[in-house]
Amino acid sequence: MHAPFLCPMDVPLQEIIKLLDEHYSFSWAVAGDRTGLEIGHPQMPVARILVALEATPAVVAEARQQGVQLLLTHHPLLYQPLKDVREDQPGGRLVAQIVRAGMALVSCHSNLDVAPRGLNDYLARLLELQDVEVLWATGADAWYKLAVFVPLGYEDPVRQALAEEGLGIIGRYSHCSFASRGEGTYVPLEGAQPFRGEVARLSRAAESRLEMVAPASRWQTALARLKEIHPYEEVAYDLYPLKNPGLVLGLGRIGNWPAPRPFSEIISQFKEVFGVSQVRIWGRPPGEVRRVAVCGGSGGEFIGAAWEKGAQVYLTGEVRHHQAPPEMEDFAVLEVGHYASEAVFMEPWVQELQARFREAGWDLEVKAAAAATPPCHYL
Repeated sequence: MHAPFLCPMDVPLQEIIKLLDEHYSFSWAVAGDRTGLEIGHPQMPVARILVALEATPAVVAEARQQGVQLLLTHHPLLYQPLKDVREDQPGGRLVAQIVRAGMALVSCHSNLDVAPRGLNDYLARLLELQDVEVLWATGADAWYKLAVFVPLGYEDPVRQALAEEGLGIIGRYSHCSFASRGEGTYVPLEGAQPFRGEVARLSRAAESRLEMVAPASRWQTALARLKEIHPYEEVAYDLYPLKNPGLVLGLGRIGNWPAPRPFSEIISQFKEVFGVSQVRIWGRPPGEVRRVAVCGGSGGEFIGAAWEKGAQVYLTGEVRHHQAPPEMEDFAVLEVGHYASEAVFMEPWVQELQARFREAGWDLEVKAAAAATPPCHYL
């Protein structure tokens, strides 16, 4: 049994949504997808969060029993918009129960699939893949350059704060920056509270121009952090776009194992990892496998991409019949079920969220739904 919730603090829902957007940007969702706030008021206070793959009657009942204010799901409840909210119909009844309980519902769907450290990144780690790349690109997180003028001696705390916000990452290196020294001048006007110098008198300051690359999804929060940590009352900075290729974003992942593994062994491994008793196999698998592609959920449309990028096995949640590949030699598609391919990420996502909330200084109770169960079973 899950332990009861403790007594956490209250955080406005809009602040939680803002944090989710910082790490799983809603702008990364594929066209036509439903993400973000579906039910509730942006300013409502939240202390307890229940995380689930989807809002089923059992999950909603658990949330109500636990006194949850926010139900955070991967699958959107209103993926297909309702024409009405009739309580004699399953969809309307569920919406009415959530509203009556005073709960909010937020979903992170394809934006969570795409996000670095999101669902598909986790699946690649779970399968122990190396040299991981995006399987199907949907866009890129464009690069900016942030140049900020810092008094000598304050470069390290400013650099550290910006690095903690995701700036200065180049490939496999973090905290990347460049600093050049010079002299800054300013005249504090009436009412100013200068860090150094006097009102109405020209001041000269030895400064560093500190430069760091900033992904588009991070620079707004980085600027807010910069203004908190910087010693100057008014922060002088430049922000400009770069033509450097940005971080590739997309669905699915593909990578390699250090050494080939027998196909018969990986089937047993996949069953154990995803907690399933059977795996559906399409195609003609090789005897040994080294290059593997993976995509949580319904990934049938990316079979061709997996094949073209050299995958020997492509693991996904579900495939429609017309998406199934012809019997290609030494290539197989493995289905573990839509639910199983994504539910495995819910508990790790809770741990990730707990860390994010602690970083923000929030004492929120976050748990994975105990009542979540697969929507179908096999006899």
